Amino acid sequence: MSSLRNTLRDLLAVYKTLIVLITPLILIVVPLSWNTTEGSCAYGLLLMAVYWVTEALPLAATALLPVLVFPLLGVMKASELSSNYIKESSIFGLGGLMIAIAVEKWNLHKRIALRALLMVGSEPKWLMFGFMLPTWFLSMWVSNTATTAMMIPIVGAVLDEFKLVKEASHADEIVLTETANGVVKTTDVTIAVNGNKKEEAPKQDEINRPNDKNSTKPNNMENIFDGEENSESYIKMCKGMSLCVAYAANIGGTGSLSGTGPNLIMQGQADQIFQAYGMENSGVNFASWMVFALPGSIICVLLAWLWLSFYFLGWRGLVCKRHNKSNDRVQATIRKSYDELGSMSFPEIVVLIHFIVLVILWFFRQPPYIDGWGALFKPGFVGDSAAALLIVLSLFSFPSERPAVLCFRRKNPFPGDNRPHKSVPAILDWPTVEKKFPWGVLLLIGGGFALADACEKSGLSAFIGEQLEVFSSMPPWAMNLLLTLIIAMLTEVTSNSATTTLILPILANLALRLNLNPLYLMFPCVIAASFAFMLPVATPPNAIVFATGHLSVKDMALAGFPLNFICIGVLALATNLWGEAYFKLSVLPSGFNRTELNTTSNMIN
Repeated sequence: MSSLRNTLRDLLAVYKTLIVLITPLILIVVPLSWNTTEGSCAYGLLLMAVYWVTEALPLAATALLPVLVFPLLGVMKASELSSNYIKESSIFGLGGLMIAIAVEKWNLHKRIALRALLMVGSEPKWLMFGFMLPTWFLSMWVSNTATTAMMIPIVGAVLDEFKLVKEASHADEIVLTETANGVVKTTDVTIAVNGNKKEEAPKQDEINRPNDKNSTKPNNMENIFDGEENSESYIKMCKGMSLCVAYAANIGGTGSLSGTGPNLIMQGQADQIFQAYGMENSGVNFASWMVFALPGSIICVLLAWLWLSFYFLGWRGLVCKRHNKSNDRVQATIRKSYDELGSMSFPEIVVLIHFIVLVILWFFRQPPYIDGWGALFKPGFVGDSAAALLIVLSLFSFPSERPAVLCFRRKNPFPGDNRPHKSVPAILDWPTVEKKFPWGVLLLIGGGFALADACEKSGLSAFIGEQLEVFSSMPPWAMNLLLTLIIAMLTEVTSNSATTTLILPILANLALRLNLNPLYLMFPCVIAASFAFMLPVATPPNAIVFATGHLSVKDMALAGFPLNFICIGVLALATNLWGEAYFKLSVLPSGFNRTELNTTSNMIN
């Protein structure tokens, strides 16, 4: 028995290697028993699905498999597959992520977050809203992982203040902690029982904390539950404040086309399907995405705030207005952290202006109902990637210090004005981009396009869509609701990018067979993939807040399960109300020739 246990332990240590080696051998039965192009493509699809779900290989490495597997099986040529890895939507994502790196480099996102917290006040319910609002907004533009990692230390500092003020009523000496720029500064403060306090000279004691924004784990905060602090309401507040950041980050990623990887995957695959039928594109761009997704994202983040406030703070905490000593202390902590940032620096102003210009260019390239600046060029020649690359190139060339040349030179410089009279570094530099850019995202998006192309050209997507015609007996809205629920639950245990990559081509063909616009199923299902609120493994923001030690898996599941249904309900309304009004989702576009669809169906049969 002991030797069996040791053998199993040794196998478990190399289980990922075993999965990589054994899975192709097990799945070989598929192309052998189904000796067609569709069967060969199904083999590659299942192999990638197993590797993505188990993460036996890194997600980006698995995304390279189409170029290896499909040419060997005779599904598609390697040259055709390789062309899928760099498309217009990939360049759009490349530009958007580089701009997000510039925002992070100059701490503009932290200034926005702290300013929002100062505006909302210090009551627990409003603090929760103050954490969610900037997290939601920033996650539309910056990686939700980086946004969450940036917000969690701020949450920790605020929760520490609530704890210390409560302990002050039982002790004469307390230590005030404040987190700012990844450093904890400690100051001794003597607080008398009668409320009079006396500040002593600050200690020169600094404890450096790691501040890696690309990590999927947060900074190592002290567990604030150490000691005798067992207040149930305080513990619930800690859980609510932590969870609200993760949930806001997940919801925020759905609000803009550049918010998260699955959005770009959906746009690319939708364009691919529409172009296969001779149309210019799917009509999914930055502006149209916001028309569909932004209102729902706003509603979801507000409902999430109300739900978390009710669940963790109680109905009194949500409805009643309370003011006490801890609120003032928390507000002072936030104010001090904000003041330590100083006035806006020259690079921050430059990045902010570039960011605003970029959003304007994205939205007004092809705005709803009117001609945008894109109409000045040949139809189909200019996309959203043009605006992104223009801003990126400007950031690579714009100086990070106010130049002391020509009209910018001051005749009477301010004291301490030591600006160089020579070339200065640019706002954005390549070493920073090379270090911080998530290069795997580009491979993941490209692999999704390659997989979708192989499934489409082999006929596998059409075949699976035909098998799913059982849904035709259901009303379209009910089918849509059921599919979004399935995908939302599936992404609790799988990567949302991998899930959308695998499922979108199938959903598009199902919609075509049911005489519906492919976007009717693709739009809500890709957004539902971001509604993963129940488990720590579901998304990096969930893992970050779970690692703080405030939460258990049960806490996340109980709070996230109702929120899943709330957000799916909002998504159903969005699809069938303003989504239908703008995209005509229930009507098959005239460009899709039913004769071609029927021919494909006959070929499969």
